[in-house]
Amino acid sequence: MSQNPCHGCIKLEEHIKLAKEMKNHKEEVNALQFQISDDALQQMPDFQGRIDVLKEIGCIDEDLVVQMKGRVACEMNSGEELICTECLFENQLDDLEPEEAVALMSAFVFQQKNTSDPSLTPTLTNARNRLYNTAIRLGELQAHFNLPINPQEYAQENLKFGLVEVVYEWAKGTPFADICELTDVPEGLIVRTIVRLDETCREFKNAAAIMGNSALCKKMEIASNAIKRDIVFAASLYITGV
Repeated sequence: MSQNPCHGCIKLEEHIKLAKEMKNHKEEVNALQFQISDDALQQMPDFQGRIDVLKEIGCIDEDLVVQMKGRVACEMNSGEELICTECLFENQLDDLEPEEAVALMSAFVFQQKNTSDPSLTPTLTNARNRLYNTAIRLGELQAHFNLPINPQEYAQENLKFGLVEVVYEWAKGTPFADICELTDVPEGLIVRTIVRLDETCREFKNAAAIMGNSALCKKMEIASNAIKRDIVFAASLYITGV
């Protein structure tokens, strides 16, 4: 060590300081490289599982290119994207009248868990069971790819059928006071759900346009017009004239 040429260097302290800085920077680079590596991504298994699910249902192909079903899923903001998309591609709304279709779609936007059981027509009962089974299937598929999802909880969290009867009657022209008697849901929540449902109709209409389903486009337009009436869409008394 005594023969090391550094001992005779007039810039020894400066070089030692520089060497320390280089060592610190190298350690920082190594730390950053680890952070961006696959090994450091704690959510990588979850991410890969979701990619596999999207491949399985046809939203993306093997090269991760977004397909038509994926484009449709991107239009869905009001409800759970996968369930809404599968509902469309399985043509679950095609055999329903506009009033029945918009009533079933209320399950995507209604939030309250515990409500009185709705009294549904046989057609709506079959539609509800079909949509619920689709949600169960999607939950099982995600669980199959090791995502932390319970199929039953997944279906119950994303589909709430408490206002299906109420929305159906509203779309048929029943007065607001009468539909409030059909459920124990507060009036304000009924109004909020129907208003949000109008946005859902627009999303489904846009999705139908992407799919080239003109009949569904027309049906969503009729459904939107059916619920867009009376006190639910009246101008607010607090801001009118401001």
